[in-house]
Amino acid sequence: MLVDLAAAAPSLVDEEPTEYAQTLYRMIDSAEQLVHDKTAHSTLSGIARLLSIKSQYNLSIACYDDIMALIHELLPPDSNLPKDFYHSKKMLKGLGMPYEKIHVCYNNCMLYYKDNKHKEKCDFCDTPRYVDGSNKVPRKVLRYMPITDRLQRLYAHEPTAKMMRWHKEAPRSMSGRMDHPRDGEAWQQFDVDWPEFAQEARNVRLGFATDGFTPYGPMAASYSCWPVFVFPYNLPPGVAMRPEYIFLALVIPGPEHPGKNFSVLMQPLVDELLTLKDGVQTWDASLKKKFTMKAAYIWSIHDFPALGMFSGWSTHGLLACHRCLGDTKAFRLTKGGKASWFDCHRRFLPMDHEFRTQRNAFRKDTIVLDEPPRKLTGEEIEAQMNLQVSNRQTYNKQHNWTHITGLWQLPYFKKLLLPHNIDVMHNEKNMGEAIWNTCFDIVDKTKDNVKARQDLELICDRPNLHLVLKPNGQWHRPRAPFCIDKDDKPINLEWFKALKFPDGYAANIKRGVNLQTKKILGLKSHDYHIFMERLLPVAFRGFLPENVWLCLAELSYFYRQLCARQITKNVVLALEQNIPVLICKLEKIFPPGFFNPMQHLMVHLAEEVRLGGPVQYRWMYPIERYIFKL
Repeated sequence: MLVDLAAAAPSLVDEEPTEYAQTLYRMIDSAEQLVHDKTAHSTLSGIARLLSIKSQYNLSIACYDDIMALIHELLPPDSNLPKDFYHSKKMLKGLGMPYEKIHVCYNNCMLYYKDNKHKEKCDFCDTPRYVDGSNKVPRKVLRYMPITDRLQRLYAHEPTAKMMRWHKEAPRSMSGRMDHPRDGEAWQQFDVDWPEFAQEARNVRLGFATDGFTPYGPMAASYSCWPVFVFPYNLPPGVAMRPEYIFLALVIPGPEHPGKNFSVLMQPLVDELLTLKDGVQTWDASLKKKFTMKAAYIWSIHDFPALGMFSGWSTHGLLACHRCLGDTKAFRLTKGGKASWFDCHRRFLPMDHEFRTQRNAFRKDTIVLDEPPRKLTGEEIEAQMNLQVSNRQTYNKQHNWTHITGLWQLPYFKKLLLPHNIDVMHNEKNMGEAIWNTCFDIVDKTKDNVKARQDLELICDRPNLHLVLKPNGQWHRPRAPFCIDKDDKPINLEWFKALKFPDGYAANIKRGVNLQTKKILGLKSHDYHIFMERLLPVAFRGFLPENVWLCLAELSYFYRQLCARQITKNVVLALEQNIPVLICKLEKIFPPGFFNPMQHLMVHLAEEVRLGGPVQYRWMYPIERYIFKL
């Protein structure tokens, strides 16, 4: 990066760069300064390597200073290497990568921040700020890395500064093709609602993401750490979402997940967004001019449990869907005990569709004439949230609000059409797991177990699938038409074992095939992505009845179109119309226990493509790869 930036230093122009840009360019000059005449290492590269080693092996500052003292004894007296840790950090200050340590209540109730900076006890739970008997050692620390300097650095590099204007300057497709978030209705509506922001192409639109992980490995004690990432969407396709443009903004410590106090820990980042709403003076290396750079939150990306913490709407229980909110027909299974979204999708069909009046194809003696849930405006959601968030009597009955996220402090948040995305990566993975485990009748994982058959007998009119009592007193579970015959399973698994993929296309699935247990072990999210979109129609053809296979092939085709890098608006509208029909077809095949929130969320996926653009900018694959890199 620094080598590329070396060419970005401004020539003599009428306008001087900002102070931050000048500091950055001065630091870049040191990239050309050698440590001494007989080495190829520059001062900057040497210091960068040494600080990286200090971080990797967790060396103390005193240890680093002693190492530097020894290095100076080995180098010529006129070497240009800084003498200690303080001067090393001072050299890299121009990178604009500061971070703050903010003390946190051990129970995540509050931050010792701003007005609370000097308090020594939590206002909510009375937990002391510091470890007992210690010398001001905090119990928990939040690491916060401001994003403003890093956004400014994007404009200090001339090629990147040009790309940051691409979203407005590049011609749009006249054929309705969508290949970037700018083609989605949410982006375009933001331009309409905030024309002053949209007028300046260099204003930045930001996506947020978070995910929990265990930093100490699977064999260590459980510890859940939650990094928060920020990424600019101004960049063109093929560049946006690259690792170098994903910024780590917060590191939320464990050992437990923050739960509904997540918004408390997000407050420093929200405060910075409020500052960026008014803009900061920035140097544009491509135009050699200063401008006021503003930035705005546009949406977030999370897996489903994290979405509940980030949005404030719990993703558990009968009201788990954050798009339908309180207007859902989900119910709890009598025997299985879990929430089911079975027969909740006929209401999304056209009023004259034949499925609506089929009395016994879904629930017993039931027709559906309800309309789909009404889409509430941001103002209506805010009013409902403020009224009900503290009402525990109606929780999980009329609402699922657990807390009010700090993002509502942003003046434009209530106008956003798509504030939170459904993660297609996890949705596809969960759907693939459910289909594989159920069709292969995997013990303890299938959705077609004994309790599911008992619930099916209570809810549906499918007597051929009811449990049968044998003369010996044992219950027999008839084989369902969606289950592969046990004699066909080895043939199917042999086919998987013989699969070969081009290098880099997919993992080596055949290594996980176990013919003794009749399972495939170790499948990851991307393996299910390949299975759902490419392998499913081929793997099950001839092993399942034609009507079941056609439905699964249609599901595969839906995900394949949904996840395309480029998609036309006509295709998106067709997917929106077809997905309720497809889910209803699945409901005619699988038992009620099959339909959990993930199966229901499919009904909203095509709509989110229309609002937000291609899926590749709104799923967790790049985020999880970046977490692995960290």
